[in-house]
Amino acid sequence: MSYATKGSLRKCLPDIIKFKWQDKLQLLKKIILGLKVIHESNLTHGDFHDGNILMSDNSNELYIIDLGLCKPISDLQDSDNDDNEIYGVLPYMAPEILRKKSYTLASDIYSFSIIIFNEKMLGFKSCQ
Repeated sequence: MSYATKGSLRKCLPDIIKFKWQDKLQLLKKIILGLKVIHESNLTHGDFHDGNILMSDNSNELYIIDLGLCKPISDLQDSDNDDNEIYGVLPYMAPEILRKKSYTLASDIYSFSIIIFNEKMLGFKSCQ
């Protein structure tokens, strides 16, 4: 992996707000394609948020990091989270996680949707 000179997506949000819409959409496309690779590997990320996405200097390369909580999908299906283990960054956590359900692909997609609707990404104010 190359050095991600810009740091995390979270750190870059003040600059991203100035991007053209097409550039923002291209950035979001790269993020979801990276998440797709994880899901096609039959894994769920489990801690997907803007702090776990690194950007190169020209924003052409993105890296999804912190795969320490990745789990095989087969280990997660049809099971509740009886271990009382809730982990992640609260605004990015799917509601079912707070109800002690297992992390799923849908949980990662929920986290991605929070990235999309970040006020500094697309300019929408999220619900409080």
